[in-house]
Amino acid sequence: MLTIRFEKDSDSLSSRIRVEASATIANFGPGYDTFGLCLDKPVDVIEMDILEKSGIHLEVAEEGYSSPADPEHNTASVAAKEMMRLAGISVDAVGLELKLLKGVRPGSGLGSSASSAVAGAFGAATLFDVSDQRKILMAAAHGEGIASAAPHLDNISSCLLGGFTVVLDHEKYNILQITPPDMKIVICLPEIIIRTIDARMLIPKTLPINKTVFHVGWASGIVHGLQTGDIKLVASCIRDEISVPARKELVKGFEIARSAALAAGALSFSMSGSGPAVFCLSLADHKAIGEAMVEGFARANIQASYFIAKPGGGAKLIEAE
Repeated sequence: MLTIRFEKDSDSLSSRIRVEASATIANFGPGYDTFGLCLDKPVDVIEMDILEKSGIHLEVAEEGYSSPADPEHNTASVAAKEMMRLAGISVDAVGLELKLLKGVRPGSGLGSSASSAVAGAFGAATLFDVSDQRKILMAAAHGEGIASAAPHLDNISSCLLGGFTVVLDHEKYNILQITPPDMKIVICLPEIIIRTIDARMLIPKTLPINKTVFHVGWASGIVHGLQTGDIKLVASCIRDEISVPARKELVKGFEIARSAALAAGALSFSMSGSGPAVFCLSLADHKAIGEAMVEGFARANIQASYFIAKPGGGAKLIEAE
């Protein structure tokens, strides 16, 4: 079992902290609801203070993306409150103030609800000196669940722990963590909003046996490739016959952008989470691939932007007082 380590002296706990949690790519090809890759950007940042008055108080910074201002409906504040409950701390006795700077666009397919939930859970755990990984995962999943209708750990685990994660057991919160090789991921984000709760409804309830067999093989290849640093193998296994075929019609221009990316030198092309973000792996020409995807979406009359990311290190404490 992995343990979260905080870079502070537990004998002198802080009453005010700032933490950040970043975007993620869930599914990562064949790993529906199982695989997650933490990115180094963009990030959600939360400043959290212990208050003498009771309750959870939330402020959403205007500089960032919009997010629910009601603490009962924001994944960050819900996760923080759940973390306190799991730690045996009553919000009637101790209050929290959260200031959220939302850097991960909601409805992007990059784990936006999970990044806020992880920041909230991780921040509260840091304030109250909780290092139990399972409890932090549980609190973050509880918060993320209000956005997706059901807690799932693929985005949550990678966002919290960093690197590449495999959810081995959802009920026991058993997570396998893999340190990925130094690689670049080209992400393209079209100006389309997709709600996770809507996208999940499109997933078929039953699958042909050959598709499940294919997914087992591709998933095994990705795990082996990440462990051995074989990026070409990883890229060749980023394939999906479950979620992408069901969801790609929600992303206008998907096939055009895919063809453009592959023609520009991409080794793979797939959807991040429930979309609309798409991503590619490549050993070179990352800028050209990003520009090609943007141009591809433009041909479908969809505005888009791209950025180049690397694997991220997970949620972290950036300031403590």
